[in-house]
Amino acid sequence: MKRIFYIECSGAIWRSVATHCQTQAGWMPVLWTAGATDRAAVGLAFPQAMFVAGPDATLGLQHDQAPWPLEPVSLEVLAALAVDESIGLHMMDRMDPGLGAGFPHDARRRHWHGLLRWWSAAIDHLKPDLIVFSITPHVVFDYALLALARHRGIATCMFERLGLPGWVFPMADYAQGSEALRSALREKPLVPVDAVPGAFGAWLSDSLAGGAAVPANFQKKLERYRLGQRLPSLTRAVGHELKRAWVLWRRHGGHPATNSYLRSARLPHGRAGQWETLLARLKGVWFKRGLIKQHDALTRSPHGGEDYVFLALHYQPERATVPMGGLFGDQLLIVDWLLAALPPGWKLYVKEHPWQLQPFGRGEVQRSSAFYQQLCSHENVVLVPRDLPTTGLVRGARAVVTVTGSVGWDALCAGIPVLLFGAAWYRDCPGVHTVRTLDTLRAEFDRLRRGGRPSVEAIAAFCLALSRMCVTGVLEPELEHAEHVPAGVAGQATARALIDYVEGSNGAALPHP
Repeated sequence: MKRIFYIECSGAIWRSVATHCQTQAGWMPVLWTAGATDRAAVGLAFPQAMFVAGPDATLGLQHDQAPWPLEPVSLEVLAALAVDESIGLHMMDRMDPGLGAGFPHDARRRHWHGLLRWWSAAIDHLKPDLIVFSITPHVVFDYALLALARHRGIATCMFERLGLPGWVFPMADYAQGSEALRSALREKPLVPVDAVPGAFGAWLSDSLAGGAAVPANFQKKLERYRLGQRLPSLTRAVGHELKRAWVLWRRHGGHPATNSYLRSARLPHGRAGQWETLLARLKGVWFKRGLIKQHDALTRSPHGGEDYVFLALHYQPERATVPMGGLFGDQLLIVDWLLAALPPGWKLYVKEHPWQLQPFGRGEVQRSSAFYQQLCSHENVVLVPRDLPTTGLVRGARAVVTVTGSVGWDALCAGIPVLLFGAAWYRDCPGVHTVRTLDTLRAEFDRLRRGGRPSVEAIAAFCLALSRMCVTGVLEPELEHAEHVPAGVAGQATARALIDYVEGSNGAALPHP
């Protein structure tokens, strides 16, 4: 019987997945993390499994009550996970209540060590055969666990969604992607569009016709906050935060919200309380109003007829860049590389993400006046106005640059090559050029100068391969437009895909080398 960790598997769908895996394959959950509201239901379904609320695990609130001894982290482990530590500390921006000052570097480093200690002990005592992540780990503790699993050679499996809501595919590790998908693509590298079946064919046709691949979580945010093209007024933004604080106060009676990842800047540095959270969010609203003015003062309208590469910045903090971009979660590093390789006479057009400076997010923790000043200090960089249509910028570019963004898929379907700096779901599609070294980037620019565009038949072949690999599934029900997917169907299909992937013909959830 396999012993399983289910990590960040919230909601009835994931309990259904685990039940199917237990009855059909003998997989026994021994540890489970999810939202705090899942505790009772998980305990009832799997009484043998240790439950840790995900936000508590991020903050390390369970560390002081560890049911096992915690050994110090060895120098060998710290050295082996040095790159992961850099990414993990960057990821902690989402926990910071003070625009950097609330969670300084030394405190983050010690927190990382604490996470490694607790999860190393959990692995030692619970001895998992497989760790199942619902999606790419991105809330700090789960990324520390993935890093340990890689180091120790423990098998992992996780899922990725794509631009077509309600469909997902499994893989061992987001950094490796899906070899089964690549194999299916090699079998049929070119097919006509009408060879792509069902929902995938309709989605491809819509994408080729110019339908924008707006990510499900971003679309839900736009709808939830009733956002149009213009930023909300300061009055509306402050009113929203006060209303939000009142709702949380009534719900939690003055205690910290159990779903909050915000770390208190006050000793003993537990979860931030309601008052501290409100002040942090109001400061963020005010800070972003100033950033908007600074950003807009630096923008320039592009000149027609220029050769340019278009970089659409990502919203941060978010998993799309950290960890999925690795060290390229620092988007200014991408700019440095592009400028070092850009052909003479070419420009780099950069556009800010529409959610970054919205008052309702936490974009203030990853932008600053210095960010925009450094970006615009280069003669070849043009920071374009926020209201300039992205579609026109994509279609006029010699190439589109992104870490994992949906703008890359839009570009491919418009016949524009993509320079990719991360682990996007479409990374294996012809026309995508993954950048790993500065030399390969320079070589890609040489090819771009000679022309060449992604072919429709190659993109269709990729969609056909996807249709063979994907199953009906919902990874984060609260963030996805998948209301049309019945929970029972999604649970059974996801479980079958998981079992087949790990134990069947795909055989891909192998221990990390």
